[in-house]
Amino acid sequence: MRNEGLSTSMIRKTRASLSTLFATALEDGLIASNPIRGVRIPPPLVDNRPEKERPKALTKAELATLLSAIPEDRHLFFEFLVHTGLRISEMIGLTWAHLELEGSPKVKVREQFYRGERRKLKSGAGRRDIPLAPRMTERLIQHKEANYSGPDEPVFTSDVGTELIRGKVAENVLNPARDLVGMPWVSFHAFRHTCASLLFANGKNIKQIQTWLGHADPAFTLRTYIHLLDDGVGTADFLDDAIEIGRGPWTRDPED
Repeated sequence: MRNEGLSTSMIRKTRASLSTLFATALEDGLIASNPIRGVRIPPPLVDNRPEKERPKALTKAELATLLSAIPEDRHLFFEFLVHTGLRISEMIGLTWAHLELEGSPKVKVREQFYRGERRKLKSGAGRRDIPLAPRMTERLIQHKEANYSGPDEPVFTSDVGTELIRGKVAENVLNPARDLVGMPWVSFHAFRHTCASLLFANGKNIKQIQTWLGHADPAFTLRTYIHLLDDGVGTADFLDDAIEIGRGPWTRDPED
């Protein structure tokens, strides 16, 4: 299962099911021992995908260039994608009831809008609360003052006030902008990858990023984004302060 690229979550569920199955067989005297006992889940495989197939994040310069080509009335939509890392179906499904803009501002991800209808999230891990930055919160408050029409209405709407259609947003907004600035590889998911890159760059750990993005398994998050981390082992300068050799109160006798 690991060699086939299946997630740790799927492997764990399969192992649990088989363990129960064989435990019952053992109790019934059909087998002499439970072959699943002691079986460990192998560590995640290294991401061996070609570079062109790996998730690619926008640099700050690329993001600024791309946003400059997007109509101003859609800037907030795409900036919000970067801030939150939402999947496009979660983004389109966001209603005003899912935003808390006072106290500790946050986005409550609770459902998605997919193929023309509201649906439950794919997994329990998808249900999450994402904090909002102060300036983004201020802009959302302004957006709400100008566009609010009820708690169950979408935050970002079409020109006629209905849920956005993913294909039309791509066709009418994203694709023309990316082609204009020479970034044909940019998709909606690139904004999610950019969010992950920014989270890593600002010191968030893998568990925090897993929760932020709504992944079921931190190993999946690490495999997906490990190429975004700094290459190599870095410098050893910090060890001088962490390990102060010979500076303690005890001094070794030269003859020892």
